[in-house]
This record gives sequence, structure tokens and C-alpha cells, in this order.
Amino acid sequence: MSLRWLAGDRALCDALGSLLRDPAQAGDALTLLREQPGHRRLLRARLASGQPVFLKHFTRTRGRHPLREAWKRAFGLEAARREWRALVALHARGVAVPEPLVLAEFEQGGLVLATRLLEGRTLKQTLAESPTARRPLFQAVGDLVASLHAAGWVHGDLHHGNLLVAGERVWLLDLQSARAPHTRLARQRDIAELDHSLAGSLSLCDRLRLRARALGVSQPFSERERRSLRAVGRASARRARAYTRSRMWRARRPGRRYARLRLEEREGLRWQTIDEAVLRGTLRAHERALASDSPAVLQRGSRARVSRVEAGGVRLVLKEWRDRGFFQACADALRGSPAARAFRGGVGLRARRIGTAAPYAFLEQRRLGLPVASWLWLEDLQPAVPADAFAGVFDANELADSLASLLVRLHRAGIRHGDLKASHVYLETGASGLEARLIDLEGIRFARRVPERRRIQELAQLNASLPDAFPDTLRCRIFERYRAALPFRSPAQACLRRVVAASLARSHRWSGSQCVAARETRRGKAGIRPES
Repeated sequence: MSLRWLAGDRALCDALGSLLRDPAQAGDALTLLREQPGHRRLLRARLASGQPVFLKHFTRTRGRHPLREAWKRAFGLEAARREWRALVALHARGVAVPEPLVLAEFEQGGLVLATRLLEGRTLKQTLAESPTARRPLFQAVGDLVASLHAAGWVHGDLHHGNLLVAGERVWLLDLQSARAPHTRLARQRDIAELDHSLAGSLSLCDRLRLRARALGVSQPFSERERRSLRAVGRASARRARAYTRSRMWRARRPGRRYARLRLEEREGLRWQTIDEAVLRGTLRAHERALASDSPAVLQRGSRARVSRVEAGGVRLVLKEWRDRGFFQACADALRGSPAARAFRGGVGLRARRIGTAAPYAFLEQRRLGLPVASWLWLEDLQPAVPADAFAGVFDANELADSLASLLVRLHRAGIRHGDLKASHVYLETGASGLEARLIDLEGIRFARRVPERRRIQELAQLNASLPDAFPDTLRCRIFERYRAALPFRSPAQACLRRVVAASLARSHRWSGSQCVAARETRRGKAGIRPES
């Protein structure tokens, strides 16, 4: 396998060619780091001189669009050539990118791009391992993005995986989508994409600091700078919605992440990482449990049945829906069966980095095109505990803060759960305190925003499902923290009265016997403060 030099150091090209000519004989001098079949290979090479080199081998295949690939080759728009041009231009301007060394072409097809090897960790790994170093890291990342934009370029795929922390510096990687558009909107989209990728790792306050640093602005902000910061926030929200829609759309058909699942006359999808034999075994275990008085059955309702099952050492929760009636079946033919909706809802929540039981697979059974039964496999959340069973397990104050944070994150992202009871929120202690994860996902809805009426409804659902043992002062604390993060259009007192009234109307686990607001609501009077 010989190389034909295109740009860079000819002598280095010859050395790499001799190394790549017989990879089997190269031994430790050539290491495969990662491979994406049909796309590219990432390798680490060590030359005879001892120089470490990073190689990207872009394979040249016909792919699904041979005409498009031929057009790219004809006009020099292949990924390797685009990245080479960006690296050369940015390295010359002093932007922290890997030093470009060689661009060459294989005789058998495909291009190879060689850069100086950088050893380090991605930005996400560094944030997780060194939380105390966040502030200087924000400054370094923001300054790097600002220098990229000052050079007249945007990255085009700027996320935490394409930022490498090596020593005291942060470096930009994967510049094959980089371009020089010279527009403010393109720079805002670049920062917004980075902001979205860090949403699960950083607080909103930290992300605001990073946005300001990347824009090259500092407090006190002028009105124009405030508009720029708000524009980046809106672009980040649009990116989050588009990413969620994309993930949920992919969860409708087989692809790189999902495989078709067929068990007898039932069809559905499963994650590629879970074996079909495990799903078949757990389905049989579920049916055996339902046919007996097994303690593995968690719910035995007329419409839904749930059991905790195990097969091949894998523990799962399997939920089954049956006999939903003709009109529900007609509606499910358009919107999807409950299992399919819950599967996509779980995928959407994970895309938004909101804790949930991971959905592994679903099945549907159809008659005359109508779904009459469906099955959903979920992650078993044990030893996590539902929020309504907090007594003696969690501190009530921590529980209140965790529930308020969950509500804010859901509604800020435009997500409605549909049945947000405390029994559907599982909690366990993590690195950052109590971490909430959701179950019962078939009612999940994604929108641009949650109307005030729906927000009050979900606040009431959660409040009514918490037992009387949960103090009323902490119920008010949840409401106040929620209102501070997501203000209502209506006066706070009126909204609290509506939450109390809706909670009492549900006649669930909260009686309101010690709450002034509840007693006055029953008498038709106004009040907002509980008794201590």
C-alpha cells in the first residue's frame, strides 16, 4: 500500500508509506485507535525517528451516493482535503489546532491526513475528573473559540468531544466541517452547538460564562452584547430540539443504533447492544410470572401489567399493554402503540440528558393494521427508590430540591410527562446529590414550550402524589424554587391557589389537613402559606 504525496512534508510521506505498506509487520509502530467502517480509520504511528504522528485514513467507497462522492472528488471537497485546508489556515494564524504534516492519497483509493500527535483528554472527561478546574477551563475554551472566530472561521461541529485538553492548553479537533463564512449567525450557531453539548455537564450559570467568553464580551454587558448572548441561548435551544427530534425519528426504524425485533407475530425495535435471545427469554419469564402469583409481578392491572424479569444475567422491567379498546387502537394506529411511544419518549429524554429508565426494546402485535397489544423493555432502576417512599431513605430537603430541579428541567425543555406522580420518579444518590429518573414514559410530549395550564397541572400531580408525611413547608419550597426559575404570567398567589385546588381535586395521597391554603381553598377563600 503506497502513498502518493499531495501536500506537506514529502520525506514524512515516504516514511509513512513504508510503514503503511505492510501494517502486519509494523508491530507497535502502528496502532489502530478507532475505526468507522466505510468512513475512516484513526491510527497512531511512531516513525523510525521516534516522532509520534496521528493519522486519519478516509476510506474512499462508493457509498449510497456515488454521484455525490464523485462530485466532491472532482471539486476537491472531500473531507480530508477540507480538513487539510482548515488546519493549514488556522495553524498559520496561531489557533490551537494540531499541526498539519502530510496529505497523501493511497493508490487503492482513499486519503490519509497526518498531524502531530496530541496526548490528552476530551473536555467532557476533564470536566468530570477535575471539577475544581472548571473556571480556568471555561476561560481557555472560550478564548480558543473566540480566536477561531477572530481568524474568520467556524468549526461546524463544535462539541465537547472535539475539544482536547492537553497539558495547559485546549486544542480543536476534527475540522473537516470548518469553513470561513464571515457571518455573525454562523459564529452564534457554533457557540450554541458547544453550549448544547455541555448542557448535561455544566450548570446554566457556567454555560452563560462560557458563552460570554466565546463571544469576547465581559460584564457589565451592553444591550448589544445582551442581545448576542440571548441569540446564542435561542440557537442552543433550537439545536436541542432538532437533536431530540432526530434521535426520536431514528428510534422509529432500524439503523446504526437500532435493529428490527421479531418474536413470533410481533414486531418492534431493539437496541443493537442488547441480544434478541435475552429479550425472548425475559418475555417468557414475564408470561410465566403473570400466570402465577410470582412476587416478580409489580403491577397486574386490567390494561397494563408490569414484572421484573431476568434472563442471561440481565435484569429488566417488562411492561405489557393489552385490551385498550377499539377507539384506543385506532388512535394508536396513528400515534403508535403505548410501548412505541414510551420507547421514543425515553430516547427523547436521554437526548435531552434528563434521567430516565433506559428503553431497550419494544414489540407490537397488530390485527388488521391496528395495534392490539404492545410490550416495552426498560432498565431495572433498583436500588433506586420512588419519591413517595422517601421516609427513612432520603432527607426531605434534598428530595424537595431534586423534585424542583426535575420540574424546571422538564418544562424549560418543553417536555410534559403526562402522569408526573411521585411514584414515577425514582431517586438515588449520585455524585451531585439526589438524581431523579423517570418511568411511565408513554405520555411524554415534546414541544417548544409547556403552557401555564399544563405546568400547573403537573405541579398538582406531583404535589397530590406526595404523602402527608412530606412537610407542607417543603411543598411551598418546591413551588417557590420552580417559580423563581420559570416565572408564571399570572400572580404567584393565584397560581399557588390553582395548584392547591387541582391537588385536592385529585384526591390522591395529600389531604392538605395541615395546610391553610388547602383549608381556605375548600372554603373558597384565598391563602398562600401553610402552617408550620
